[in-house]
Amino acid sequence: MFLGFKISQFILFQTVIVSCCLLLFSCGEKKEIQTYEIPSEYDGPVVTWELPDEWGENPDLSGPMAGSFHVKTELGPMGRIGVMPFRESVSSTDVANMFGMELGQSTISDDELKEISEIKLIEGREFEWIWLSDKSHEGSTRAVLLALFRDKGETWLFPFIADHDLIKSQTRNFESFLASTTLRAGAIEIRAKAPALPPPPPAHHAHHNQGPTWDIPSHWVKSEASSVRLASYEVTDVNGSTLDFSVTSFPGDVGGILANVNRWLGQIGIDSVEQDGLKKYISPIILDEKDAQLVIAEGATDSLYAAILVVEGRSWFFKITGDRTLAKVEKSNFLSFLDSVCFH
Repeated sequence: MFLGFKISQFILFQTVIVSCCLLLFSCGEKKEIQTYEIPSEYDGPVVTWELPDEWGENPDLSGPMAGSFHVKTELGPMGRIGVMPFRESVSSTDVANMFGMELGQSTISDDELKEISEIKLIEGREFEWIWLSDKSHEGSTRAVLLALFRDKGETWLFPFIADHDLIKSQTRNFESFLASTTLRAGAIEIRAKAPALPPPPPAHHAHHNQGPTWDIPSHWVKSEASSVRLASYEVTDVNGSTLDFSVTSFPGDVGGILANVNRWLGQIGIDSVEQDGLKKYISPIILDEKDAQLVIAEGATDSLYAAILVVEGRSWFFKITGDRTLAKVEKSNFLSFLDSVCFH
């Protein structure tokens, strides 16, 4: 696969045609051959790769993804492998936390990252190799393998999200895929994480210098935000049951609705679904006069309510998870919160 191949091939084709036409139609004793190169307008990142025979390409390429793939299995497409170019040397800790938060991981420090990462030498290139496991649900086998390649201030991220055993079985193919890649950075700047926004003030009405504002129910208790979470709140009842609420934002679609919903379903013990199965959990809603998706899923003990909104190329996630009984009590408060979200 060659991202940008059609454009570059078309430019080369035009150059050849111009040259050939001048050869065919030039006249007079002095035959002067001139060629004119038509510069490509494409200035984004360019990637070439060779896919393993066991892998297939996903058609829903969007956002910051330069490539998206799956593993072919007897049960159908499984897992998700991506190629994400970033125009700056991003922090490995921030990248790990961006993925780890959706796996129920606590915030990873620089020292903790050293314990779960290593340097892999693949075909003469050094890749930072980071393993993350799902901590959100007991018995979950979901995992993420992150491979980061850095060159002259550029960072290329290759996330592999799947069942731990599937990733292990595909490690050789993953390394072969990484070895086959040829990477060329572009002029377009894509950042790995949301710009740090000021944490919301203690007041119930949250304001940000950037992004939306919203109203928080008075009994939701503010908890620690982070470079990944723009806002965090905790809800508890007299029985000690809890709900965790978060607001996050990332560039692009962060893998797409299907991948995100399946990741969330795994956190509450529900099996992943195919595209057709999404309609069981999602429905369209309007947030601040913008089209969005409402996600409602109830597991055996825990529930998930979330809203997904894409604004100006950024994905916003408003998500509450935790005790199923308490979630039902707080459902109306969550929906009221969504009604209060306002982008200025």
